Amino acid sequence: MEYRELKIKTGRSDLDTMIAELTAAGYESMIIDDPDDVRDILVHPAQYKYDYINDELTSDLDRDPVITYYLSDDDNGRRDEAQIRALISSLLDAGTLSAARIAVGDPEDDSGWLYKWQEFFKPTHVGKRIVVKPSWEDYDPSDGDLVIEMDPGMAFGSGLHETTSMCIKALEKYLPEFRQCHGERPSQDNDGLITGNRANCDNDCLSADRLPVRVLDVGTGTGILAIAAALLGADDCLGIEIDEDAVAVAIENIKHNGLTDRITAQYGDLTEGVDYQADIIVANLMADLVIRLTPASLSHLVPGGVYITSGILDIKEDIVNEAIENAGYTILEVLADGEWRAVVARR
Repeated sequence: MEYRELKIKTGRSDLDTMIAELTAAGYESMIIDDPDDVRDILVHPAQYKYDYINDELTSDLDRDPVITYYLSDDDNGRRDEAQIRALISSLLDAGTLSAARIAVGDPEDDSGWLYKWQEFFKPTHVGKRIVVKPSWEDYDPSDGDLVIEMDPGMAFGSGLHETTSMCIKALEKYLPEFRQCHGERPSQDNDGLITGNRANCDNDCLSADRLPVRVLDVGTGTGILAIAAALLGADDCLGIEIDEDAVAVAIENIKHNGLTDRITAQYGDLTEGVDYQADIIVANLMADLVIRLTPASLSHLVPGGVYITSGILDIKEDIVNEAIENAGYTILEVLADGEWRAVVARR
């Protein structure tokens, strides 16, 4: 479908009136770029939950506010444009607004927008063994490769983001601890050392008396971390996600990878109302959500269990570490990739 972009530039003193008048006229689906909002975030960072602000938003804080509409390039869109122009003209004539400028772009075709990103999503090694392969690409796996076939759809989590890849690397490292014999899970002594009767087993024991390995993926998105955990040897995984569209995407990805017998994805707000105990919890969220999740996570993790958290900017590493330690965890390591951090801890 072709569309046209209509931009209304106005002074800051007129912005609220402009928004109110347009909304009252039925034109509610607008994008508002108000530099005062950015200023307020910068001045009062503690009042906001943002982990990241795009540099483009802070590059010119003296710019005028802009209201943007996307109108279809057809009779309906042209009628909407005429009505918006007439409304603003009448407000200017009446002195309700002091100034406003309207600019309409040339028609553009949005048919390729939804799939343009696919050109840049190629089979990629994430960690030592996991390979993330988009469903539309061919890939010939090497020995030892564990291939996840992934279609992110409208959900976050292609596996290529630093926060996701660090979680996968942590799963590769710590999940094998729990694939051991004789019904004993790893535990931690007073010195932080890991104990447990491994009975000289390798890390991929298939003994009948091995306890099943369970993984809880909080904020599962596309389901990629739960799928990675299953491929690495987890016997049962539960993915929790607050975005219902993402839950549907995760369910499809789980089916596509043939793992419906080992992974369940369901709607939920962190672990509220969840009755599940895991050997590993993996939570690729944001710093503030990790802090909120951490105390509740203890009731869902076995003694000696591993807590993997990510989505943490470097500037929030200290407060996340403090929350994790205050909850009673021992931090094993902090992974770093650029400005992002992942924290691995043990109960």
